[in-house]
Order: sequence, then structure tokens, then C-alpha cells
Amino acid sequence: MNRVIFLFLLAISASGHARGADGEPRPDPVALYMAGRYTFQQHCVVCHGSTGRGNGPWAAGLDVKPRNFRTGLFKYRTTPYGKLPVDEDLRRIIRGGISGTAMPMFARLREEELAALLVYLKQLSRSWNDPALAASPLPIPEVPGWFANPTEKAAHAKRGAVRFATTCAVCHGESGRGDGPGGGGLLDAWGFPIRPADLQAPHLKSGDSPRDVYRTVATGLNGTPMIGFAELLTPEDIWELVAFLHR
Repeated sequence: MNRVIFLFLLAISASGHARGADGEPRPDPVALYMAGRYTFQQHCVVCHGSTGRGNGPWAAGLDVKPRNFRTGLFKYRTTPYGKLPVDEDLRRIIRGGISGTAMPMFARLREEELAALLVYLKQLSRSWNDPALAASPLPIPEVPGWFANPTEKAAHAKRGAVRFATTCAVCHGESGRGDGPGGGGLLDAWGFPIRPADLQAPHLKSGDSPRDVYRTVATGLNGTPMIGFAELLTPEDIWELVAFLHR
């Protein structure tokens, strides 16, 4: 199958007989699935495998294993811990990649290719059919004004350091290097060894901006021991942790 066939499938999708309430044609889900499957085969199979199980020919040599889409677990989301991501979460990861892993940026995928790919990915796990796993994104507050004032930020970061020591250091280590006493021997939900993140690395897997760090602390990472703290800490608590980490 080549790009001509991909475009043909999309053309079939756009010209389907089903129409929405506004009279516009609705995409044919079968054609979208096939177009998404083509995009997956072109760009994703070497790592994620032909059936999306994370067992592609390159997977064995990778320290951070490719996602097994069959489990329906996605680490990087804006939704609460244990829930499925929303489409924009998937788009963000596909477009931007994941720092420190073999997941590259696919910034050049056309929007119609990406939309079809999402349709295909959602057919790889039954989790997408479970309404209990669907959720709206958690609100990510704007960065507090004190973040831009070095003196005020330092005061908040000092309080964040205390909270980090009592909440996070057991896994991430006192200095955030991922070397805490509770971080050894951990496995993820896919059965692979996993280490707590080195929070002093030049780039973090889920993004480097203050709001990226807030999102990760609030939502956690599905399939890992990193729970979400949105229900355990106040937004101010989380921002003080972010201030400590974002030095």
C-alpha cells in the first residue's frame, strides 16, 4: 500500500453516504481505520510491532520499551490517573515525541493522517470501549505570578523541597536523580524494569515547561508506580513542588 492508496481511502471516507445533522458527509470508520493502519505500518511497526504489542524488531534493543497499545495504558495524559487519554494527548505525544526514548517527533504528519492514526490506535485495545475509563482533562492552572519573581519563587521552592523530601524522595532520591531507596526493583505494568525519573536530566519525558511538570505530578503516569497527586495535594502544593523541580 502506498500514499496514493492512503489518499484514495480518505477520499472514500469523505464521500461516504452517511451524513451528519448538518448535512455534511461523515467519515467512513472503515476507511479511516484502513488509512490509519497504513500510517501505523509506515511509521510505527518497527518499534510497536505489527499488532501494536510493543514487540517490533527494534524493541528488544531499546532501554525504554515501546508502548504496548493492547493494554490501553498510556503514561502521558491530561486525564486523571488510571483513565484513558483524550485525542489531544495522543496528538501531543505523536507530534512532539518523548525525550529520552526512541519515540521521535512526527511533526510532518498531515492532520488527516494523524486523525486516521488515532482511529486505528483506538481499535487496538478494548479499553477504549469502556466508558468508565473515559475522563475529561484535569484543569492545569496558569503558572502563578510569583513564578516570575526570583525571590518569591525561591521561598515557594523551599517549601516545595520539604514536600519533595516527604513525598517523592523515597523513589526519586534526595537530589531527584532517580536513585531513592524505594526505586530499585520496580516493574511497570508491562513487566519491564522501570526506574524513577532523573528529575535533573536536561529534558523530562513529559515536557519541560512548568505546566508540563504540574501536569505530570497531578495526573501521574499510568502503568507505573508514579501515581497522580491531584487529589492528594492542593494546586499550591503542586506549584511549590514544580518551583523546586524547575530550578
